[in-house]
Amino acid sequence: YTKKEAVDVCATLILAYLNEKNRPYSAQDVFCNLQKQHGLGKTAVVKAMELLALEGKIKEKTYGKQKIYFADQSQFKDVNDADLKAMDHEISALCAEVQSVTQSCRELDAGLQGEGCLCFPLFPSGFRHDGCNPGGISKEQKGIPGR
Repeated sequence: YTKKEAVDVCATLILAYLNEKNRPYSAQDVFCNLQKQHGLGKTAVVKAMELLALEGKIKEKTYGKQKIYFADQSQFKDVNDADLKAMDHEISALCAEVQSVTQSCRELDAGLQGEGCLCFPLFPSGFRHDGCNPGGISKEQKGIPGR
């Protein structure tokens, strides 16, 4: 990429990131969060965020020496109280479902642990073994040649 292309690609990634997260970030925060996934340079991140702010795609506020960037809230639709209550109800229902599934998993895990070891008949016929204890092979079976 040329420097201009790198800043444009960086700006596209940052805009998508800020819109997805919808919370304020400093340039350093965005750099740290996206650098691992996309290998962005800090200078490119700072330039891209300043460019996005100049274009009006994101908002910028200065607190002392630090600049904070966030998604332009006018692009998101307003949510009324009825919608919020419906979302809260849906969240509660999903949380109850998660708790139910988690409890079922715990019960299944407890059932598996109660069964003891899940051993498959790995020994040829004529061999006896005591559960999953490899030392549980009878003495006469240990005397077999090759053992």
